[in-house]
Amino acid sequence: AGGPGDKAEPPAAGGGGPDQSSDSSGGNTPEQPTSGPGAESYLATAALGVGTQRRGLLRDAVANVEGDMVGGDKFVVLLGGQKRKLRVLSPLIVERVRFAYCVPADLPDVRDALTRQRFLILRGAEGHGKSAMAVRLLLGACDGTLYHLDSDVDLASLAEQLENEGGTVEPGAGFLLDSPDDIARLGRETYDKVQGALSQAGAWLVVTVREGELADGELLTGVRDLTTAPPPADVVRAHLRWRLGERAAERLLGRDDVRDVVDELLGAAPACRQAGDLAAALCEQYDLDGRIDPDRLREHRARWEAEDFEIWAESLPDAATRSFALALAVLNGCPQEDIAQAARSLRGRLEDDGPYVRAPGPDGRVTRSKDLFEMPRRRLLRRLRAQEQDRPGGEPGRVLEYRDPDYARRVVLHAWTQYEIQGEILDWLDELVVHPAEQVRVYAAVSGLGVLAAASYGYVERRVLKPWARGESAWRRMAVAYALTVAGEDAWVREKAAELVNGWYADESPWGRATAARVLGLGLWPERAVEEIARLFKVVDATVAVAAGCALADLVAFEPDRAGSVLAMLRARAGEHRSGRAAVLAFLIVAAQVVVETKDLEDVDQGARVPEWPTLLHLAHRRHELRDPFVRLWRAALHEPDFHDEAEQVVGNWAKLAERDSELREMFRLMVGAIADGDVRAGRVLRMCADSWIHPDRIVPLPLTAGIVHATLDAIDLERV
Repeated sequence: AGGPGDKAEPPAAGGGGPDQSSDSSGGNTPEQPTSGPGAESYLATAALGVGTQRRGLLRDAVANVEGDMVGGDKFVVLLGGQKRKLRVLSPLIVERVRFAYCVPADLPDVRDALTRQRFLILRGAEGHGKSAMAVRLLLGACDGTLYHLDSDVDLASLAEQLENEGGTVEPGAGFLLDSPDDIARLGRETYDKVQGALSQAGAWLVVTVREGELADGELLTGVRDLTTAPPPADVVRAHLRWRLGERAAERLLGRDDVRDVVDELLGAAPACRQAGDLAAALCEQYDLDGRIDPDRLREHRARWEAEDFEIWAESLPDAATRSFALALAVLNGCPQEDIAQAARSLRGRLEDDGPYVRAPGPDGRVTRSKDLFEMPRRRLLRRLRAQEQDRPGGEPGRVLEYRDPDYARRVVLHAWTQYEIQGEILDWLDELVVHPAEQVRVYAAVSGLGVLAAASYGYVERRVLKPWARGESAWRRMAVAYALTVAGEDAWVREKAAELVNGWYADESPWGRATAARVLGLGLWPERAVEEIARLFKVVDATVAVAAGCALADLVAFEPDRAGSVLAMLRARAGEHRSGRAAVLAFLIVAAQVVVETKDLEDVDQGARVPEWPTLLHLAHRRHELRDPFVRLWRAALHEPDFHDEAEQVVGNWAKLAERDSELREMFRLMVGAIADGDVRAGRVLRMCADSWIHPDRIVPLPLTAGIVHATLDAIDLERV
């Protein structure tokens, strides 16, 4: 990206705080202040830890997009050297095997073999339940996460990764590899290497192969053959008992028509997966309709050649159910109230509410387009293969999510590609990205707009990304940044996105430049981010300055080790005439918005304390090389008249935390001493702040923090005398 032009623009509103946009509102709006209460800069420094909160929400939203991927640095090497993130084994598969598995007689012997060897190869014909037995074995052996390896994984590279980077995979982890592409090339040397690496890492691996696929006879000691399979009727019975209970299952299987259709559709040949699928279809019919329709089961069986997901998605009966499915896909893991509200909004966009004569249905009753009591949430979640969970942290209420994490992304793409509702979906997302709840805004941008931008970049760019990026709405601009971060995982999209961001970066519009800053802050091009953001400090515009500060906060929140390069850059820019004010404001924004959770700190007493510390204060206390730029930037902030209110607000918020935490209060004392030692003016400002914290009119005084500030400053004054 090229640097910004030299032309300075007038201040513009709309940035870090509540969205104030109305891109087409027209009319006159009062000019907002450029600093102090009511200004974007004041809002951006008001709430402690909002940058860290953004990081957490973005991480969770990206997990929805990546389905059953895991975050962090857990990658696996594929054939050809490509790297791909590890995938967690689908919870749906785990649940089925845990509760509806037909245990074969030789399971104990196979389990003993895995216990001894850690690397086991299960061999057998189709339909014998190799994958289910592999999962059952891993569930018994492992007490960590179960991962599902891609079929093109490079086993030799996996061994090297476990040996060299064992810390990235937790002890007790298990790996399932179904029908690997290069199993014919697996030799004894690679087997021994993988086995040793698994033992070193405390992990387990089960590989399933078909008969006749192993070429190296020396591997036979690591192979167990499955020669028998459970009868399909037994598999159906086990699944029905798990899903419906023993009494209802036996009542169903006691009916002649049900037994006949099961025998007809499955026969006697081994077919474990098909038997489980048929049992699921039986349960769904019985659960939703209270009866079994053999013809519908035959139709379901006829479509087994297609993907199971496609069958499920296209079987959703009406606009209400499909709207809820799509709302759940975009907001997967959000509170049920937000998902229900989003579903009703989408349903209103999709349903035809025009006047027409409704004909009676097959049962003779006239259907109603909107019956809000038509299906209870419990039944709806079963239909959608979803579940509800308690809210995290003990907060009252429930969140909803798909049982299989991969469904969220697939549902969004299915709705987009299979139906002519692209405009309605984008209009609906336009509503969600300015929702009052930040979690809804982030999830809509990432799991909705980001997924669609990756699938149909040209259309989404033309329809949404370009107009939103140059629009007044700060929340829509942030949605563009989130969407490009997700879509940019694709190399082609990343190249096109770079061209787009370069154009905004060099734009005369402050809103375009603000959008470019937020994209850079999310790390799509990490090698250039800090310096590219720094160049924007020369633009005399409040919106751009706030966006640059928030972008740097995002960088530090995602990667705290970058605090050193960020502080060094800010220290250098703070001394420049054109960039100084913006650099000082950016420092205050990072100081306010990024926090570290004390429970994640190894060298901290985990007794009674505040849950979060300011990241910059903590790092400056722990890392000597950060102290000089940290102290100098605080002095510059306390000297800056334009951001006097912002500086007092940030130091006051830090003081509130220090009041409740003795260890943090000691860090605060050392910081005050370092700032005031040699800078009389900064010391006076800090003393005035401390005076205000114990003023008689203050509702919640801070006597402990004010006391240590006064004592520290008094000691410095005495030394000067």
